[in-house]
Amino acid sequence: MTDKRATIWRTILIVGMILGLGGIIGEMVWSADKEKLKEIEVVAMAASAKVTIEGAVGTALGSIAGQVIEAELERRGDKAVWNVEILTEEEGIMAVYVDAVSGAVVMTEEKVVGKRLAQDKLS
Repeated sequence: MTDKRATIWRTILIVGMILGLGGIIGEMVWSADKEKLKEIEVVAMAASAKVTIEGAVGTALGSIAGQVIEAELERRGDKAVWNVEILTEEEGIMAVYVDAVSGAVVMTEEKVVGKRLAQDKLS
């Protein structure tokens, strides 16, 4: 009886290890496929962009005065947009989203409230 139990436990342990390894290997393959898909999507998004990064920065600075600290191409919904982050005179950070195809400002968003502006409100 004890040999039978030991055999059952060994079988359960081996099956568990096989299933665990299968899950780990499957996750690694899925993760690599997901990363490859993301790379393909980024290339397609960049190819569809008619507005250059310089054009997007110029448009953003025409909308919000300040100094550009970052600009990157990203997807918002089904559109490719340039996300241009600007350090304002009030020391805040504004994000200006410029449509990568039409060049129009799609949205602006205050990322960080300016220190000077916040101090003025407190005074």
